[in-house]
Amino acid sequence: MVEEDYNQEPKSSRWNSLLLVVFVVVMAVANIWMIQKAFSGNDGDLPKLKVNVFSASSFVIKNSQQTASDAAGFFSETRNILVLGKSGGSYIAPNLTDTIFVAHINGPAKKIQLISIPRDLAVKIPGGNGITKINALYQIGLEKSETEGLKLIQTKVEEITGLKIDSFAMFDLASVEKIIDDIGGINVFVKEDINDTRFPTPTGGYEIFRLEKGMRYLDGKTTLKFIRTRNSPGGDFDRIARQQQVLMALKGKLLSLNPVWNFGKIWSIFRTVQKNLRTDLSLSDMKNIWSLAKNIDLETIKTFSINADSGLIADQKMVLGKSAAYTLVAKPKPFDYANIKSAINNFLIK
Repeated sequence: MVEEDYNQEPKSSRWNSLLLVVFVVVMAVANIWMIQKAFSGNDGDLPKLKVNVFSASSFVIKNSQQTASDAAGFFSETRNILVLGKSGGSYIAPNLTDTIFVAHINGPAKKIQLISIPRDLAVKIPGGNGITKINALYQIGLEKSETEGLKLIQTKVEEITGLKIDSFAMFDLASVEKIIDDIGGINVFVKEDINDTRFPTPTGGYEIFRLEKGMRYLDGKTTLKFIRTRNSPGGDFDRIARQQQVLMALKGKLLSLNPVWNFGKIWSIFRTVQKNLRTDLSLSDMKNIWSLAKNIDLETIKTFSINADSGLIADQKMVLGKSAAYTLVAKPKPFDYANIKSAINNFLIK
């Protein structure tokens, strides 16, 4: 059994195992249109929510009524959505965006591709002279305003990937646990006993995580530990397999929700997302994305990860502020993203 120190030069974000889970949950939230359908039977009459992108309310989401032409237009386009997951909750740095990826939605091909950007990638701060890790850009901009924080990270992601970002969705990862609890947890088959004696805590310490093999019911907290633990003979391969198990179980639960009989669960999910989602996608956009995602075998959703194994980045110790820090830098030289852009382009045309 291999034990890994989570806090010692991680090769990828400790949250990367949540990447697809977050995406599925965020897009499935589009099903809140079913609340209105349960009362009116009208798919197009979406709940009336705040229409401004930024406000004092945590729930900042555009709303629009969907027409047949809207849906047709959506599936005739290609869109790039920047999805950000910040730790939130009781974590040490709740506003660091430790999950960063671009969801490339190919409407005509009915295909979703994901591009994962490592949180430790060293970048130049847009409009300034400093250098920081990319996951700190939102937090840095937040000192001025939320708009500035999102602008900083969107600008940098466009520079790195060469893709134009059309929309964004930012989710509090700590609330994913609550949503899994809202749907009643999930059942998965645990292939081997798990005994992780160094599972990281929100405050930077460690705890023991144990789970016996066999069919197991997992609540939200246990589910996140199940897909994040690195303590298994197969390492990341086992973790990917566990992630797929959770995705399939989660998708099944979300698809099974009935707008009448499961109104309480749907409303609870809605309230959780209302507090934790920031996006400029309209509800109709989200519903269209979910209608696409729910009909796709999640195992066929391809992810391109910018990591050391790809040969596009390398480890490098760097002084950030007044302290030395572990970072990742672009190859062949820091801040030169030509190779990354080329690799992403090749990935998207496959």
